[in-house]
Amino acid sequence: MNLSAACRWFQGLSARATGMAAVVLASSILAGCGLGPGEETGDAKLWVTRDYGAEILVDRELPVNESSNAMRVLDESAELETAYGGEFVQAVDGLSGDTESGRSFDWFFSVNGIVAERGSAQFPVEGGDTVWWDFRDWTDAMEVGGVVGAYPAPFSTGYDDRNWGVEIDCRGESSACRMVENQLAGDGVTLRDTGENMRIVVGTLPELLDIPEMKRLHKGPDASGVFATFGPGGILPGEGKPNPTLAIEGLGIDGSVAREFGPEAGLVAAMRRAEDPPVWLITGGTDEAVQMAAAALNPADLERRYAAVVSDGMVSSLPLP
Repeated sequence: MNLSAACRWFQGLSARATGMAAVVLASSILAGCGLGPGEETGDAKLWVTRDYGAEILVDRELPVNESSNAMRVLDESAELETAYGGEFVQAVDGLSGDTESGRSFDWFFSVNGIVAERGSAQFPVEGGDTVWWDFRDWTDAMEVGGVVGAYPAPFSTGYDDRNWGVEIDCRGESSACRMVENQLAGDGVTLRDTGENMRIVVGTLPELLDIPEMKRLHKGPDASGVFATFGPGGILPGEGKPNPTLAIEGLGIDGSVAREFGPEAGLVAAMRRAEDPPVWLITGGTDEAVQMAAAALNPADLERRYAAVVSDGMVSSLPLP
């Protein structure tokens, strides 16, 4: 007897059976009929943090099954309070969304580095996924569409059964593009064209000026979801003349410039608009800065970062403190 036949047989029998016999029978096949947890699909990674990943509250792997979702995996590791009919996470272990001194704080989640378009109770989670819950100040960046901190996801895992490919959009010097390709291959990512691709755009800031994502980056985190922008590269050392290159500016949580990096700094950032595939930027003021950003394309350097700036041999999280 196949599974669907067994389910129909159980449904007919359960209409007649009562007592312990029905209970025993139900426990043996409920899962397979879609009424129980279902089969395990592997282990998923769960991160619970606050302040854009600055403080780690939970970091664990846990088994998931066919009925797991983003809220349920959180509920298995923390005490939850929900709102709006159980669809919205209001508090985790007593840390609750609120407004303080005119600034708003809430819980947000992403799966495989992409912020989902629907509620956590409706978003399925399977083995291999990375679920990241973060409590953050969203006053200046409500719409954060993508983060780099789950790399090599989403390129290695895909996202929500979307048939997205992966491509490198090389706008600049070829060595940085080859570095990105090698980094991806080393992390199990296969480049493929499905006609609707997740793009990794590689090039210096001036070389990327004509793409929509750079226009959004220049408008600030409310438009881009990234706590970085760019501006003039300062003054040429020893010459007193304006530097013709552009440079990364790192922003604080309030959207103001916290540090002006030189042209030698690189940026790794992700953006997403609506339900389109995400676009990642590997950029910087110079070719060398782009190469440094490409070298940071690895799990150890990007883990639990919304975006990353590479400067003076160090990788730092954005927004800046």
